[in-house]
Amino acid sequence: MSSPSDGVSRPAGDHGRLRAVAALSAHYGVSGILTPYLPVWLAASGLAADAVGWTMAAGFALRAVCILGFGMVATLLLPAGGVAAGAALAAALVLVAATLIADPGTVGLLSVLAVGLVYGSIPLIESFANTVTLRSGHGYGRMRAWGSFAFMIGNVGMGALLVLPHGAALLPYITAGLLLCLCLSVLGPSWQPPTPRLDPRAAAAALAVAGPLLAPALLLQASHAFYYSFGTIWWIDHGVAKGSTGIVWGAAVAAEIVVYRYAARRLERIPPATLLAVCCVVAIGRWLLLATDPPLPLIILSQFGHAMTFGGAYLAAQTVIRTRIRPEVHYMAQAGYAFLTTFVGLAGTTALMPWAMRVTSADPWLLMAAIATAALAWLGLARIVRPAP
Repeated sequence: MSSPSDGVSRPAGDHGRLRAVAALSAHYGVSGILTPYLPVWLAASGLAADAVGWTMAAGFALRAVCILGFGMVATLLLPAGGVAAGAALAAALVLVAATLIADPGTVGLLSVLAVGLVYGSIPLIESFANTVTLRSGHGYGRMRAWGSFAFMIGNVGMGALLVLPHGAALLPYITAGLLLCLCLSVLGPSWQPPTPRLDPRAAAAALAVAGPLLAPALLLQASHAFYYSFGTIWWIDHGVAKGSTGIVWGAAVAAEIVVYRYAARRLERIPPATLLAVCCVVAIGRWLLLATDPPLPLIILSQFGHAMTFGGAYLAAQTVIRTRIRPEVHYMAQAGYAFLTTFVGLAGTTALMPWAMRVTSADPWLLMAAIATAALAWLGLARIVRPAP
């Protein structure tokens, strides 16, 4: 359909939405496989536990570098769709190559590269989805819910495949197929985020808006480090059947979908600092429950908290970027937020986890609860020092 009123052919009103939904779904489908099961595949490929931990930490670090680098490239040099498509294609080839080479050290190195390529483009995809929201009025939460649904399918599907004799070996091939779908979804004329430009004044204004929330947001995401890097292995070691791990992860994402689909607009009206504080409280309760080494039903119950500890916090960040930061610096705002939460929050905490556990002899979930408590304390102190208007 086109509008003849101005003589310019325009795409259908939902064309950008469908492309954004496809991109979000393909990316989070890949993430739904790699986030819980990459450590399992690495262990099955012959890497020792310490090597798995360092590989995951290095992956988070490269992911952060790629996030920042891709944001700058999309700002200065290349179309965002081309950057995202090239990264997806390269990641697919790297994963397949790692499988064919089959040397544990090489598998680890190539996995780090694949993680960087896969996750480096997510700020570009999120910027596209936010652009669709701004231009068309389609709710961001409802589009993002499709991504969460794809993440859940990846969780449950890959978890079910683990019961097969060599089920973990299927991970790179399935992931590569989804990456090819991502490559196709981000190419085409409908990839039209706002034209970015580097403006020091706009960047300074964006930092002034987001700065007070950065530290608690980083700490809250850091409290997920053990969950993301070792959660699946920990559950299996504590008696959860391999085939049930997908259900455990899927429960978290199902709760996240409910938030994105039905509560996003209400949550977006809550002041971001208040919403982050609620998310911190939920995170503390979630990690403390897991520290009791609960049975499977309570593990699944704890997963419902992910709707707020990740979903609510992510909505707060996206709301700030979309509504308080100028569109021409959205790429860099997305990339900056993702870089800091990934590099400082996840990579740093994952690398320090083995040392912290040796020094404190504490349960890892208690350490995660302590980090979430620090985030809540930061928000409380910030409110005392600088009361909300």
